Amino acid sequence: MPTKRLFYFASHHVTAYRWSKGKLHREAEFAMTEDGVAEFGQYVAARPDSVFYVLADVVEEDFFQENVPYVRGTDRRVLLARKLSQRYRDTSLAVPISLGTELHAGRREERVLYTSFTNTQQFQPWLQALRSRSARVAGVFSVALVTAALGKRLGFKANRYVMVSLQHAGLRQTYVENGRMRFSRIGRVNSTDPQAIAQDCAAESLRTHQYLVNSRVLPRDAPALDVLVLAPAKDKALYDAACVDSARLHFHVHDIDKVARSIRLKSLPPETLGEGLFLHVLAESAPREQFADSRLRHFYDLWRARVAILTAGAAALGLCLVLAAERLLDTYLIGQEAAADRRQEARASEEYGRLQARFPKTPTSTESLKAIVKNYRSLVKQSVSPTGLFVEISQALTTLPQIEIDKIDWEVGGTKTADAAKTPSGQPVRPGGAAAGQQGDAPVQVAEIAGRLIVPQASDYRAVTALVTQFTDALRAQPGTELTRTQLPFDINAEKSLSGDIGAARREEVPQFSVAITKRKGA
Repeated sequence: MPTKRLFYFASHHVTAYRWSKGKLHREAEFAMTEDGVAEFGQYVAARPDSVFYVLADVVEEDFFQENVPYVRGTDRRVLLARKLSQRYRDTSLAVPISLGTELHAGRREERVLYTSFTNTQQFQPWLQALRSRSARVAGVFSVALVTAALGKRLGFKANRYVMVSLQHAGLRQTYVENGRMRFSRIGRVNSTDPQAIAQDCAAESLRTHQYLVNSRVLPRDAPALDVLVLAPAKDKALYDAACVDSARLHFHVHDIDKVARSIRLKSLPPETLGEGLFLHVLAESAPREQFADSRLRHFYDLWRARVAILTAGAAALGLCLVLAAERLLDTYLIGQEAAADRRQEARASEEYGRLQARFPKTPTSTESLKAIVKNYRSLVKQSVSPTGLFVEISQALTTLPQIEIDKIDWEVGGTKTADAAKTPSGQPVRPGGAAAGQQGDAPVQVAEIAGRLIVPQASDYRAVTALVTQFTDALRAQPGTELTRTQLPFDINAEKSLSGDIGAARREEVPQFSVAITKRKGA
């Protein structure tokens, strides 16, 4: 972190302080002369890595409050810039401060406090010395701007109060309302007479109260105004005697040394008055409002941008390192698991080897056993049972109670299979014929079904033919089943005349038929 250095800018001199870890060290003092400005420039140039804060405590200050239309963004910036240019001839050290919003005649308005230094020329040589040395200037502040922050650090609870403090520049009185500065003034005092300073503290507080009432900043019927007095430790008794409560004012006298300890200021340089408290608060938590323009803060903004980029890069690098560490940990754990699996595999292989060594010796070689097992599996795969085919025949007969089965001749392969592989004309089936698409090496089941037809009139050729056709259609509907031959109780060849003896009434024989089907295993 860069070192913070603060300049206390008073009417007669500029004092340089170094702030580090709650300690304030006085380093140099420069007179309000050309030689003082030159020495100041050399001081700044010798400390290029520092961040500089300017705290002004001068008499030439102006405060003006005005209500403006409630706007935001660019419109607000343009409006406030125009208001500042109308109010002040030199706006280089002017700043608008928002005091909140209020409704006026049914319209929302923003209360704005304009403040500036009326004599900006006294600052220009010193600010030019900072710009010419490319100094990192965080801003130009006034004691009035820092007063509200000091009141918050002290935990002062009053909504309206005046803070009175003695600095080398004079007796500063700042009016704070709802945590925001509204008005401030500084009076000349005789620093050699502590009793006179204490009496001036009470008298100036009363004048400030009258001014606030006359300017309508403070209501006339308001209760007694709280006055927070920061008194030197050695003169606190004088302040207690001079600052007596009245109907208008209620005093709270605090010892500067105790205040310094309460705000965690570890060391206060000798001969430093109230400005040490404001410098410490400014170094720890600078207020957002300040007087410096973008030109004066240019190198400070560049430094902050560089710090932000470096911080973002460091954060990204840290994230990448964390992710890389996580991946390395995952890789290490996976490697450990793989090593454990390999050890377990080695132990299992050793155990299997020991068990295999205890196996009885086989009378033949391992290759012969593998061949035998392969042949056995082929035989098991080609073994066929008529159970499935019989189930299909039974399913085909379920809806045909008029058919009774006398016998079923079933075989696998053999002469019937060879006959079944031929067409009804006696020619072998070609590869693209009815048997195409079936596996050539799968065993073929052949079944010849002989049965009888129980019909009311045996001479009803149409009924007999329809029953047999319905039965064969049910068989063909089964997957992989093919009909190879059908024998009816009469000859229906178109080249011959219809003949048969099933119509003979004198005979008691019933019509008989036979059907031959084939089916491959796995179909």
